[in-house]
Amino acid sequence: MSNEELRAAEAHIARLEEELLRLKDVKRDLQVLREEHRRLRRSAEGRIAKILSALFRLFRRRQLTEAVEQDEYGRWFARHRVSAEEATKLREQSRTFSYRPLISILTPTFNADERFLMGAVESVIAQAYENWELILIDDGSSDTRARGLLQNLGQRDARIQIGFQDHGGISTALNTALARASGDWIALLDHDDLLEPDALFRAIELLQNDREADVIYSDEDKIVDGKLAAPMLKPDWSPEFFCTHDYLGHFIIVRRDLVQAGFQSEFDGAQDYDLLLRVSEKTDQIRRVPRVLYHWRRTAESTAHNIRRKPGALEAGRRGIEEDLARRQENARVTIDWETHLYRVRRQITAEKILIIINGSAGDADRIRAKTDFPNFEIVANLKEATGEYVLFLDSDLEPLNENWLSAMAEQLLNPKVGAVGARIVSSEDTVESAGLILLPDGKVSSAFARCARDFRGANRQLQAVRNYSAVSTSCLLTRRELLHRTLPGIPTETASPARTCAAVGFCLSLREQGLRTVSVPYAELRRRTSKKGNPSVLCLDLQKRWPEMFRRDPYYSPNLSSERADFSLGM
Repeated sequence: MSNEELRAAEAHIARLEEELLRLKDVKRDLQVLREEHRRLRRSAEGRIAKILSALFRLFRRRQLTEAVEQDEYGRWFARHRVSAEEATKLREQSRTFSYRPLISILTPTFNADERFLMGAVESVIAQAYENWELILIDDGSSDTRARGLLQNLGQRDARIQIGFQDHGGISTALNTALARASGDWIALLDHDDLLEPDALFRAIELLQNDREADVIYSDEDKIVDGKLAAPMLKPDWSPEFFCTHDYLGHFIIVRRDLVQAGFQSEFDGAQDYDLLLRVSEKTDQIRRVPRVLYHWRRTAESTAHNIRRKPGALEAGRRGIEEDLARRQENARVTIDWETHLYRVRRQITAEKILIIINGSAGDADRIRAKTDFPNFEIVANLKEATGEYVLFLDSDLEPLNENWLSAMAEQLLNPKVGAVGARIVSSEDTVESAGLILLPDGKVSSAFARCARDFRGANRQLQAVRNYSAVSTSCLLTRRELLHRTLPGIPTETASPARTCAAVGFCLSLREQGLRTVSVPYAELRRRTSKKGNPSVLCLDLQKRWPEMFRRDPYYSPNLSSERADFSLGM
């Protein structure tokens, strides 16, 4: 299929997705009408008291259940956010910083909800770090009250600038704001979202000791029906993960000289993503503050509510990644995974030969061959038996669940910055055995998402995304042959064991020292044919001694997440 045919197919799918959303809205409205009709009938039949009583009891039980689920994060966040007293102390501390740059916050508005915009502005005024300017640009609102609202806000604080323009779209409004900015650092804030009081402080605090940083981002959550929910507790800078969606999110602070080219209107809806893709071509000095500092409001009009509400934004992001890859001179295209609405980079498979090493029988080799459509591979029992540019270590009792599994892995290794690729391993019980390996402070190495369902959509779809990890399992690990020769001691080929797992971690960490990344690919999925019991953790104390900082804080696993389960659930 040609690229033009693929584009047409993807555009057709996008239209179908939009129609599906419309039908869901109609179905929901119809359900409401049916419920109202039934209610009226029951009332007319004299049963209303009984029915309402039953509905109340049902609603009450459901409300209590939902409250427990929502309150878990609410309680966690209450323990971690700064109090008013702490914010006052941070304000005093910020005045002693040796480096106190001006931060220009850009906020475009269009027919803004007065309550939401007021909240956003008040969250800026409440910042513990005081050297900021807020630039509000109205993009030709059709609501005449908007002009008066902004003018009043301009009188609220001398650091607030107000501007108006004819309607030209969000990128033009951002560019107007950027042209007015005086700061060395540029920050972005949507008009209906909220900053925590220490948001700017944490970024400038980081810069006191890390002047090399060019981009700073933080964790975030969503405002859903007035409550905080759906936290995104992010990894450190992860280039492959970033190519699946804009996980850097909304609270970003960027050096002004990196954004001089401005925003591009052809990417409206994904203009921030496009900008950051272009910035990432110039620098990899991208830092994360592991705190929830930004609250993204979920409204019916926002992508926070449902990306299907803005299919154009999804397509704009896809084009942004594709153009980024073209500028990097990578032979690749980008598709949309319509089950998850994540992007997927598809590189052109070349003639590289893959050597698959398994310690199994001839029957095992035949079974692997029958379920693999990769054009050029051979299966051997020892690395010395054959030649090949790529080498795959594979447990003999794993069975591919789709024929494209090896191609999905090899596509990632075509990126010269990637040194090792892992697959998603599922157990004989159809739960996740490993999607990657996580390093923990006690010297243990745990399997990510172990025992979760294969289709688990929690943790912001991270199980379903191509993702960077510090290491991947030897059960299915693909690398370049020349990396094995120069990275010692390498990976032993005997049956899976704790020693082999530690060897794989050591291999991946050695690759990291050489500037190479490790990636896990959910599209390469294999099932364990035999039952594998026991703890999904292995103790690697020798590796902990060699790489203490990596074990103290795995860069691809947030310190805000559980270090006991390694399942991306909330920590203490």
